[in-house]
Amino acid sequence: MSGAVVTVDVRGQVVRLSRQQAELLRDRAAAQAGHSGRARDLALVLDWALGSPRTVVLRRGEAVEFVRLTREDDTLREIAAQIAA
Repeated sequence: MSGAVVTVDVRGQVVRLSRQQAELLRDRAAAQAGHSGRARDLALVLDWALGSPRTVVLRRGEAVEFVRLTREDDTLREIAAQIAA
C-alpha cells in the first residue's frame, strides 16, 4: 500500500494503513469509547501511532476491536481480509 504512514502489528501480522484509514479507525473507536474499554484503548493507540514512525503492537483487546471495526466498514474490508489471510 503506497502512502502508508501507520504500521500496526495485529496478532503478529504487520498491517500498513494510510493516514486516512488510521484516522477513520481511530475516530470510529473513539465514538464507541464510552461503551467499550477496548475501543477507548484502540483509539488512544491509533492516535499515538499517527504521530509515530514505529510499528505499534496492539494488545489482545485492541486487536480484537481493530478486526471488528475493519469488518464493519466496507472501506476497510481489505484490511480485514489481509489479516484473515
